Amino acid sequence: MPAPSAIHKLHLRRKIAGHAIKVTIECTVVGELLKVNSPFWLLPENARRLTYGPEAVEISASLKGLIQNYRFLLPLLAVPEPVLPGNIQDEDRTVAKELRQLQKQFTYPQIKKLRAAMTDDWSRQLIYRAHHKAGTDFRRKLELIYEVALLQKMNVYKLVKELREHDDQLFIYPLINGLSRKNTTFRSFAIRWLQDNTILEMDTHLMTALNSPDEWVKTSVIDLLEKMESYKAHSEIANLLVSDPSVKVRSRSAFFLGNLPDPESVPNLIKALEDESWLVRQNTLEALGKLSAVAALPVLLKKLKDPNNRDKADIITALGYHRFPGVAEELLPFLKIKELKFIAISALGKLGDPIALEPIREVSRKISHLTRKRSVEYVLTELEKKNQFK
Repeated sequence: MPAPSAIHKLHLRRKIAGHAIKVTIECTVVGELLKVNSPFWLLPENARRLTYGPEAVEISASLKGLIQNYRFLLPLLAVPEPVLPGNIQDEDRTVAKELRQLQKQFTYPQIKKLRAAMTDDWSRQLIYRAHHKAGTDFRRKLELIYEVALLQKMNVYKLVKELREHDDQLFIYPLINGLSRKNTTFRSFAIRWLQDNTILEMDTHLMTALNSPDEWVKTSVIDLLEKMESYKAHSEIANLLVSDPSVKVRSRSAFFLGNLPDPESVPNLIKALEDESWLVRQNTLEALGKLSAVAALPVLLKKLKDPNNRDKADIITALGYHRFPGVAEELLPFLKIKELKFIAISALGKLGDPIALEPIREVSRKISHLTRKRSVEYVLTELEKKNQFK
């Protein structure tokens, strides 16, 4: 008799928007989701083969919701003990029976080996805990995970109250998915909870939420990734900087790239200098200043000399971090421009080039305002300290 396969195919049929749709899900016998196939997975474009307008969008959303359902449900279905959520559908209970029957054909050492090989840490942890802690309290916790993950309609205040009573990392991934929920009470709770319970492995899952159409979700996720100091997210966030339709997301992306500098983000930061939003350009220039990349220097100098450029103050500030030969000479003419004089002095002080000493002294001699004079004198003192041993 041939050995049973560790890969199990589930054939789900759902009636969505009046159409019978078949979805094939491939999983392991221990509940790890491997692959999803549907003739209408690339929706709403393919849905238009059957229908148009709102129905096509409904098919798309329903299918994605179904897959999200199984993403969280499969680990629970594979548990031999009856710890399934009380609100599980009959079709899913049938799937649970299939998986349990298939599990009986494997020895415990085989099952243990399959669980150890799982790539999804959260699912593996959920399976382990559900198997060994199938008490009443934990069963309710699994129901909460299910309800949060699938965004089911329920009293959100009651849900938040119950979630506050628990402090378990198993909620991390469902709450990330729950960020797109429209209820502001739930959203604010979810983001605060995630901020207080960040773990290193969370960043990969957080990055999937950067594809959300909701700008609040994206900016909140960028905040979390910055708090975690996740350099893995640089590429994704650099792409958001130049492609996202939201000004808030683009400006927050530039801020992230400035606080976690990475030379690979320089090309996208240079592109963002042409952004229509002043806030995005300002944050981009600040990021380029912190990076002080030589590749950005010719672009910054060219923009500085452009008479129509309105970002000269921010460009001068950014150039103050570019300690390369010739930069100080480019900034000296701005000591004669009233609106940019003190910004140029600050930048020249950071550069520390002795060529700026005498021109700044000349400016200082002409200043009558005591506070401004003290600031300029401080810059001069620091410049002299930097150059006294040269």
